Amino acid sequence: MKLTKVAHGKSSAQAMVEFAIALPILLMLLYGILEAGRLLFIYSTVVTASRQAVRYGSATGVGTGGVLRYRDCIGIRASAQRADFLNAFDDIDIHIYHDDGPDPSNPGVGLNKQEYCTGSVDTTFNPTNSNRLVVEIAGDFFPLVPKLVPFLERSASSSSGPIMGESARTILVSISIAVTAPPGTYQPSTATNTPTPTDTPTNTPTKTPTRTPSPTPVFTNTASLTPTRTLTATRTLTATITRTPTLSLTPTICPSHGPILVGGNSMIMTIHNTTGSAITIQSIFVVWNHDKGHQTGLDKSLQLESVTLGSQIWSGSSTGPNEMINPSGTVTIPIGSTTLIFGFQQSYDNLDGTEEILINLLASGCTFIQVP
Repeated sequence: MKLTKVAHGKSSAQAMVEFAIALPILLMLLYGILEAGRLLFIYSTVVTASRQAVRYGSATGVGTGGVLRYRDCIGIRASAQRADFLNAFDDIDIHIYHDDGPDPSNPGVGLNKQEYCTGSVDTTFNPTNSNRLVVEIAGDFFPLVPKLVPFLERSASSSSGPIMGESARTILVSISIAVTAPPGTYQPSTATNTPTPTDTPTNTPTKTPTRTPSPTPVFTNTASLTPTRTLTATRTLTATITRTPTLSLTPTICPSHGPILVGGNSMIMTIHNTTGSAITIQSIFVVWNHDKGHQTGLDKSLQLESVTLGSQIWSGSSTGPNEMINPSGTVTIPIGSTTLIFGFQQSYDNLDGTEEILINLLASGCTFIQVP
């Protein structure tokens, strides 16, 4: 009897059924990976935003509208919002506090912690170098499909609460520097000419006599003359030293300056006048990032609207990229440290390295201050 062996292969219908069974599991796994990544990104955003906000508020200088940074509530919240890419929190979720440092009995809690800066500007806060600025941010996380994968909702209305981010930093108000003034009254020095002898060789001809032979008669049977050579005088050069005066300059004390900084709607620079007397300014030439200095919104341009040195010395509207400021009255740099402030119509967010400040002075020995 002859037997025939039949091989049974897998049909396409069986593969479709298996794919239909495995597809939901694969989709749930992919969704879980995406939601876990979004949750971690929101948590990182909230922590980074609180760190950026407290860094802005604790720094020295002025912010929006010439207000000190630790009083600039709008600037502190704007620094936090710049780090929020998924709209995880609003301005009402940003809480600003000040305290006296960590509590010795409970280091995780601030000592005498009080909330302030509930509006746009808070002028009641007068900190010292022992105060800290604390920023707390409450972020929200809502699952895209809450019942598909068991991710918990994180918000103020949920049982687990929002995602919290908190950062604290000590406010640097002032630094004490001991300076001993030189005795007497300062008098600005000027350049003086000091002659310095310099050896310079000079050629001088000198005649040196040489011997000249004369003809001598010789008696032979036939008289003949013998030619002789006659040598002429030659010149020899001798070096002579001549002294030439040179100029030496005496150093002059001029004002110094700090770096160019930005904050809020302002570009600032600190000038240190250690000459002992006020110096009159003739003009100020300034260059700024006029087309890309602002980073948010469609309008990224910056227009110069005011210049302040103690008080406002210029106002107008300049589109840049540079402007020559000629004060209408007499403007001086007082003794000590003074802040030069350039105000713009919106926040200065991007220093691109083209910034430059040139101050022309009306002083003996000091003619200008240039940055950088």
